[in-house]
Amino acid sequence: MKGLRKLREGLWLLDTGQFGIPRLGGVYILRSGDEAALVETGTSLAAPTVLGALDALGIAREGVRKIFLTHIHLDHGGGVGVLVRELPEATVVVHERGAKHLVDPSRLLASVKEAVGGRFPLYGTAEPVPRERIDPVGNERTFRVGEEEVSAIPTPGHAPHHLCFYLPRTGELFTGDAAGLYLGGRLYPTTPPPSFDLERALESLQRVSGLRPRRLLYTHFGPAEEPGRLLREYGEVLEWWVGKIKAVRDSASSEEEAMKRLLADQEVTAYAHDGDKDMEELAMNIRGVLVYLGRGK
Repeated sequence: MKGLRKLREGLWLLDTGQFGIPRLGGVYILRSGDEAALVETGTSLAAPTVLGALDALGIAREGVRKIFLTHIHLDHGGGVGVLVRELPEATVVVHERGAKHLVDPSRLLASVKEAVGGRFPLYGTAEPVPRERIDPVGNERTFRVGEEEVSAIPTPGHAPHHLCFYLPRTGELFTGDAAGLYLGGRLYPTTPPPSFDLERALESLQRVSGLRPRRLLYTHFGPAEEPGRLLREYGEVLEWWVGKIKAVRDSASSEEEAMKRLLADQEVTAYAHDGDKDMEELAMNIRGVLVYLGRGK
């Protein structure tokens, strides 16, 4: 199947073609024995592609026992409500602070629409998930998929309800957005409103670094070696990014002027990846830092 890549025995990466762009968003498929799991779902628009990948791998719908969501932002978990209808044995593992927004996604959809503006149609929608299909995580917990152990690790910062998932047997870490975007061999900051928090993000990077992972598995996008270097460098990127935005904000007469100056600054626009043709994604990440700074940080 096009876009489906085997990473090792029992683990695949599916390129969902997020926003119509290849190698931007992914869903991981994990299989051990007769059981399987998804890590992320992508947007609701990706659900047919995810189901097609399961069919291509010969994974029965009833065999998918877990859907692990790093967080509920629509590019990571927007498709979960569609998929739980098709995967009757799957339980959704998500941070407890995000669980209520899966049961009733109305506030989530409104927040995403405000954050992404004109890009909202690219994010699809979110359908409710029955409460009894959700297994909320508060503290670190271990789950099983067949013989594979999966550790859920709270990693706030990008969002307060963020989790990373770690496979102790292989040393692989599913990073969600806690370690940034890794596109074309380069790290990009992801600092969306309303809840980005620099200090908590840096603490989370320290926490997962302490696991000494052997490979990072980015949702955006794909596997990466040298995890220690990449986790350290992402912390440095975040500190520079927030410091840059703060310096411009402090010297501007208003946040509107600060945004205009930042979007004209070549150091800042260098962090617009190929999908940011109209700069809306970049502006969203700047707004997330401005909101963070406005909380007195």
